Amino acid sequence: MQNERHADDSRTAQAKVLFVSPAGLDRDLYVSALRQAGFATTPAETTAAAARWLEEAAGLDVVVVDLLPEPEDAWALIARGCAHPARIPVMVFTSLIRPDGANRRKARALGCAAFVAKPCSVRQLLDVVRRLQCGERNLEVVTYSAPEL
Repeated sequence: MQNERHADDSRTAQAKVLFVSPAGLDRDLYVSALRQAGFATTPAETTAAAARWLEEAAGLDVVVVDLLPEPEDAWALIARGCAHPARIPVMVFTSLIRPDGANRRKARALGCAAFVAKPCSVRQLLDVVRRLQCGERNLEVVTYSAPEL
């Protein structure tokens, strides 16, 4: 039922999430799910738009960044977010999963609080965002497995 709330949704209701990803069905799905779970979620289609939001950091609780379509711009935004004085947890949320783990290592080196590989379920995404909001760090959801060569 829509009126039923998860046990930790009382904190969720005040949480602000900036979701940085190009427009598309997957972004719409995840943004909608975050909103339905009680998160005040702002979608940003470009890293430039997200940078403006980040400058204000108006009570942001979590920043979710997809590496596509421009990985270098996304990494620059991630670095900026991780270095922000407000210490907002930044989560990399991407389908750019490399078998050598390079993107995960880069995310950790920049100070990302979480690394989540797409595809992932809405439930997994909500769980990671809630845990970040509660102060957990170094979270990882990666279901990718490299093909045997």
